Parts: sequence; C-alpha cells; structure tokens
Amino acid sequence: MTPQNILDITREGLLLVLWISLPVVVVATVTALVVAVLQAVTQVQDQSIGQSIRLIAVMVAIIATAGWLGRDVMRFAERAFHTLTSLP
Repeated sequence: MTPQNILDITREGLLLVLWISLPVVVVATVTALVVAVLQAVTQVQDQSIGQSIRLIAVMVAIIATAGWLGRDVMRFAERAFHTLTSLP
C-alpha cells in the first residue's frame, strides 16, 4: 500500500462524510429559517416549538435518506477493506 492509496481512501472518506451530512444540514437549516419567519410573523417566541419542529424534520430526513446513506457507507467500507487486505 502506497501513501497515495492512503490519501485516496482518506479523501474519499472525507467526501463521503460531507455528502452524508449534507441532506440533514440542509433540512435543519431550511426548517429553522421557515420556523423563525413564522414565529416572527405570529409573534410567538417559544423556542421549544422551533426545536421540536426541527428535530422532527431532521428525523424524517434521516429516515428518508437512510437507504442511500447506508448503501454509500457500505460501498466505501468494502472498498477500504479490500484495499487494506491487499497490503504486501
């Protein structure tokens, strides 16, 4: 295994983390913005409402993307372990 192989696995892993976290972060951000605007318009300033709605939205996003996320993580793990088993 060369240092280039290690760099490739590391780079691929970091990009995978970015792509896996992206849907959840986007959903949390959009939900927070929508709830903040609605709370400002209605003058309801209870923070537990915003947190509860954001938590539910993030849970739905995780459930909706679980198959895609799991498949990508499994593919990465298989490639990484395959590369590691080819050590001299």
